[in-house]
Amino acid sequence: MRGTGNQQAVPHARDADADVLPNFCGDETLLRVLIFAILFALVVWLLRSPGPEPLIETGLILLFVTWVAMSTTGLLCLLQRWLRRQRIAWQVILPPLAAVLNTALVHLGAEHFALADPAHRLPIVGVAILMSLIAMHYLYLIAAWKEETQHVAHAREQALRARVRPHFLFNSMNTIAGLCRSDPAKAEQVTLDLADLFRAAFTTGPMHPLAAELELARAYLAIEQTRFGERLQVDWDTGAAEGLGIEVPTLVLQPLVENAIQHGIAPSRGGGRVWVRARSEGDAVVVTIGNTVSDRAGNGTHTAGDEARARLRQAFGERAAVTLQRDGDHFEIDITLPRQGGTNGGLR
Repeated sequence: MRGTGNQQAVPHARDADADVLPNFCGDETLLRVLIFAILFALVVWLLRSPGPEPLIETGLILLFVTWVAMSTTGLLCLLQRWLRRQRIAWQVILPPLAAVLNTALVHLGAEHFALADPAHRLPIVGVAILMSLIAMHYLYLIAAWKEETQHVAHAREQALRARVRPHFLFNSMNTIAGLCRSDPAKAEQVTLDLADLFRAAFTTGPMHPLAAELELARAYLAIEQTRFGERLQVDWDTGAAEGLGIEVPTLVLQPLVENAIQHGIAPSRGGGRVWVRARSEGDAVVVTIGNTVSDRAGNGTHTAGDEARARLRQAFGERAAVTLQRDGDHFEIDITLPRQGGTNGGLR
């Protein structure tokens, strides 16, 4: 990825109007609508006076409510792209209106087959107005919460990109200056590694392959190894792992490696060891970042681990996991990532 790698432009923020509408085509929305419909049908059944055939009546109520709910959701899914191009007012008004009109049409169809009483038409439409407003309000709140969560994650990512520590830059420049006369080739290599880190921090998109992320971590360790010399030993084992082509958040591993240096190597007078490993476990890839810990090192705040966990959860949901453990003078972080196709072995 030396200097000539592909660069992704950071995507522009979406227009605010397009973010008002819930994702009616999403699996989570369909599940929420189905649960809401079943619960509402149960409430209606409990409030009704028992008839001569309660099982049939219960089945008809459940069929009517779920049919209206799911067909309305399917209709809104089909109209979703068109709705996103409309004004905010129409995005708010049209979905509940579609639910009410669909309820009326389904009830008319049930009347045609003698499955519904025409006398109940207006009360049912009135209930549909109320329930559609409640359901849509709930879905809009969920959509707004998700949008806010994405904004927070984006802000964290931007803060992380801007957090390339000044003292690391100064130390790296001093290392390069010291090598220019004694070892020009090594100075050039450190300069290229530093350029890779800054390229990723300021020009790479929000996601890139795990293989590229590991290369950034390796470049960072190479710079630090030049600075610490024999005090820092690095063990690297990622070449045999499959699934290194999966997309991960940019700079999600580098802060963890940086913490290993700051809390494991820097406080120790005799230095220590940092290891980075990647292995395949079923449908997941597990990346392990570990370091030796001296008696002078504190417990730390685990902020980097919490940030990595939050960013991976934003990208992969509950399928990703970050676990921290300390065993004597060893500290390790395991990052479990779901494989999403594509392999990229053979890292240098």
